[in-house]
Amino acid sequence: MSGLPSKSRERAYLQRGKVKYLCRSTYTFHPLQHTYPLIPSSGNTQLRVFSGIPDCEYRFSTNLGARESFTLKGLDYYYSGSVATSSDGTFKLTYTVESLTEGCTTLEGGTQQLYEATAHSLFLRPSHAIVKYWYEDEVQKSNRSWAFVRTLANLLATTRVVWTEDGGQDATLDLPARNHDLHELNTGKYRVQVAEQNLTQVELRAGGVYALLIGQSHGAFVSRVIEVTNPNSMHMLWLVPQYVVMTLGEVMFSVTGLGFSYSQSPPSMKSVLQACWLLTVAFGNVIVVVIAELKFFDSQASEFFLFAGLMFVDMLIFMFVAYYYKPYDEVAALTERIRARRRKWEDPDRFKRE
Repeated sequence: MSGLPSKSRERAYLQRGKVKYLCRSTYTFHPLQHTYPLIPSSGNTQLRVFSGIPDCEYRFSTNLGARESFTLKGLDYYYSGSVATSSDGTFKLTYTVESLTEGCTTLEGGTQQLYEATAHSLFLRPSHAIVKYWYEDEVQKSNRSWAFVRTLANLLATTRVVWTEDGGQDATLDLPARNHDLHELNTGKYRVQVAEQNLTQVELRAGGVYALLIGQSHGAFVSRVIEVTNPNSMHMLWLVPQYVVMTLGEVMFSVTGLGFSYSQSPPSMKSVLQACWLLTVAFGNVIVVVIAELKFFDSQASEFFLFAGLMFVDMLIFMFVAYYYKPYDEVAALTERIRARRRKWEDPDRFKRE
C-alpha cells in the first residue's frame, strides 16, 4: 500500500472493512441461516401432531384456515408451520378427529389454547390414561451442538425404554413409557430397547431435535424417528475461509490506518493522532455492541448486511473527505524548515524582513 497515493490509501482501507462484513454475511451466515429452525415469534404459534398408533389413519378437521384439514398416518406427524395468533397472543384451536381405518381407536375432538412464541405438540397415545397428551415443544438447536431427543411411546405406562450409546454397556437413558420429557444427548449412535427387547438404532447428529415414536403392531414393537429440527449440515471447516478473510482485513485495515495517521500528522502530534485512531476503533466496537443488543433483525446475516451498509455510507463520507484532502508531505515540510533555517543563518536580517 506504500506505493498508492494517500487518497487511494484512505479509500482502500475503508473498502476492506466493507468487504469483510459482506464476506461474513454473504459467504457464511446467509447459507447457514437456511439450516436454522423456524422459531415461533411474537404473534405466531406452531402446532405439531404426532401419532403413536401404527396401522391407523386419522383425518383432522381444524380451524387453521388454509391448513384446516389434514390426514395423519400411523407413526407419522403433522406440522402446521406458523399460525397467526389474535391480538391477545392466543389462538383457540378447535378440532375433530375421524378414523379412516376400520377397527382403530376412536378419538374425540376438542379445543386447545395455543400461545404466541410457543411450539405446541399433541401426541396420540391410546395406551395411556390420557389419550391426547399436549406439551410445549422445543425446536431450538442445542447450544452445545449436542442433540435433543424426546421419546413418545404409546405403550403401557410402566414399560421401560432404554437408550444405550453404541459400544457402551451402561444405559444413557432409562425411562418409563409415560416419560415424554426432552433430553439432551451427545451425538452418535444409540441402541434403543423396549421391555428388554432390541427395538432400533438411532443416530443423533449435532444440532438435531428428534422424536422417537414407539407403538405396537400385531404384537411387535415398532418405531420411527422424526426429525423435528434438522441437524447441522455445514461443516466447521467452512469457517476457515471466513477467518482468513477477517484476519487479512483486520491486519491490512489496522496497519494502513495507523500508517496514515502517523504519516499525516506533524512530528509533535504523531502519538496523539495514533491514539485518536485507536479511539475510533473503540467507538466502532461500541456501535457494534449497541446494534447487536438492540436486535433490529432476527437473522444474523441481515445484521451483518446492516454493518456493511453502514460501512458503505462511512466509505462515501471518507471518500468525499479524501477527495478534498490535501496530503501532508513530511519530507517537503522538513526541507522547507531546513531551507528556512539556512536562510536565517546566512542572512539573519533578510530572514527577519521575510
